[in-house]
Amino acid sequence: MAASTFRFLPHVPRKSGFQEGVCKKLCFVVRVGFGQSCRCQIFQKADTVGVKVMSHARNVAMCLGVWLLSCGTTWGAQRIEAWSYYPVPPFQTEDVSNAGLTADLVVYLNKALSGKYDVNLVMLPKARLNKMLERGDKAFVAFTPSVVFDGPNGGSYLWTAPLFEDRQELVSRAKQPFEFNGPASLFGVRFGALLGHIYPMLAKEMESGVIHADRTTSEASLIAMLMAGHVDVITIPNSAVRYYMSTNTAFRQGFWISRQHLGEYTRHLMFQRGMEKERDDFDQIIRKMNVDPAWIGTLKKYGLEPASRKTR
Repeated sequence: MAASTFRFLPHVPRKSGFQEGVCKKLCFVVRVGFGQSCRCQIFQKADTVGVKVMSHARNVAMCLGVWLLSCGTTWGAQRIEAWSYYPVPPFQTEDVSNAGLTADLVVYLNKALSGKYDVNLVMLPKARLNKMLERGDKAFVAFTPSVVFDGPNGGSYLWTAPLFEDRQELVSRAKQPFEFNGPASLFGVRFGALLGHIYPMLAKEMESGVIHADRTTSEASLIAMLMAGHVDVITIPNSAVRYYMSTNTAFRQGFWISRQHLGEYTRHLMFQRGMEKERDDFDQIIRKMNVDPAWIGTLKKYGLEPASRKTR
């Protein structure tokens, strides 16, 4: 299985360079980065010094080790980046290692497409991700909601079949439960929402100012604001609610989920323009994942279920 790679941008571009090892005729092993593949070239240099046989053997082993570490198991595979702007559960559950559902998805895809693609996870702020998409950088965005970028049936980006269904929940304190009955029920209510996110059901009222949202950058901050009584109700995805419900007793007992939500959507891989072949290759895998016990088990860890047949 191709190893997954996790990093945060900005990063220093990979440099070409020599990884040297001495063998019987003093080989220099050069690791050269050519974007989508790792190519190794071997140059020989006349042996002008006496080297013992055991030293030769040791250095040949070192030479091979460096070469294997440089090229790994992705020889011949096309490198492709998986972008994510979700540093929140269930997509990211651990900051340092980036562990979470998105990392698990990358591992699954690397196994399913081993030898063909080498998928690498890159965490990005949403504003930077948008700029990179606009300038045409080649990659796919993991778990993209169907309500953004004009959705799977419009716009210029390329979408796979859905990975799972989601919706936008309204969460309040259990001691002061809030029930949503349309936009008017939020008039005069202290409402918490995520910065930069759009909520189609409330768009008109929020634009006119009759619904005011206190914005913050993370779901954890929204939950803290709600617990502290700074807002009366917040909106977060059902995928986050289900994760917290399955892992956090205080959340399960202390919060109320409105019976009516702000709208449903599905989550997909969204590819850059011009990546039809890559999208089609990944789409073939996505369409089989939802009946794969391994992927179903992965989703279950986070309290989630695969997309139903009606949305595939």
